[in-house]
Amino acid sequence: MKIFFMAELTILKANGEHEPFSLEKIKRTAMRAQADELLASRVAHEVEQKAYDGISTKEILHLIRNSLAAHSPVVASRYGLKEAILKLGPTGFDFEKYLVYVFRAYGYHAELPPLLQGMCVTHEVDLLIEKDKRRGMVEAKLHHDPIYVGIQVTMATWARFLDLVDAGQIGKCPHLDEVWMVTNGKFSHESLQFGHCKNMILLGWNHPKERPLSAWIDDKHLYPITILYHLSAEEHRMLVDANIILVSQLLEHKPYELQHILHTSEERITELCRVSEGLLK
Repeated sequence: MKIFFMAELTILKANGEHEPFSLEKIKRTAMRAQADELLASRVAHEVEQKAYDGISTKEILHLIRNSLAAHSPVVASRYGLKEAILKLGPTGFDFEKYLVYVFRAYGYHAELPPLLQGMCVTHEVDLLIEKDKRRGMVEAKLHHDPIYVGIQVTMATWARFLDLVDAGQIGKCPHLDEVWMVTNGKFSHESLQFGHCKNMILLGWNHPKERPLSAWIDDKHLYPITILYHLSAEEHRMLVDANIILVSQLLEHKPYELQHILHTSEERITELCRVSEGLLK
């Protein structure tokens, strides 16, 4: 009698390596978006049915999103937070505008400053922030590829900070006490080593472990409007152009105002508001 075993599915990661397909890992991924255990299990099994050996991580994530969307649009939107941040581009300026609101939500005075005069040259600083009588400059790095913020970028940011500190001492620019680097990506090991040595504040998607950027966003529901995946890129741009950056800001507008901005139906606006309210609960 012959016994046949089902071949184990593997997933192709972005770095070219393969890893075993895991129902538990998919469940955890869905539950991080606040799916309950029953929904997470359902999604995991639906993804398993459509997966094939050698499927890419990107395709797996797409399957998870589609399954969640079929059962809970609110959870599906929350699941897409990392992708939503990526959509704040491609120039990075929208990411900088978004970070202004993130810092303000945590009690900082935050602004997009004009060019600042350093001791040697002028500098384009992404954000200036101030809290508890400490002022800092923020370098914002929006990454569209799975790459790290390298040591060269970190050292260059430190050099710019020092030039501005020197200028601040003689009144050529505002006095600065600290320098931040904020990214939706990761920092290289050397960047972390150098940044920590210089007392730079490094805030990445998963760094520091105790309170990364993703936690800053989730804890206060600071979701960008790009998290509303059923809106088109053009509609996202219409909202940003109307200075609506956060989902919470969208709900500050009357339905007829949103209709006017997006040129869409009352029914679609009603659904948009329903999903937005669910995200903020």
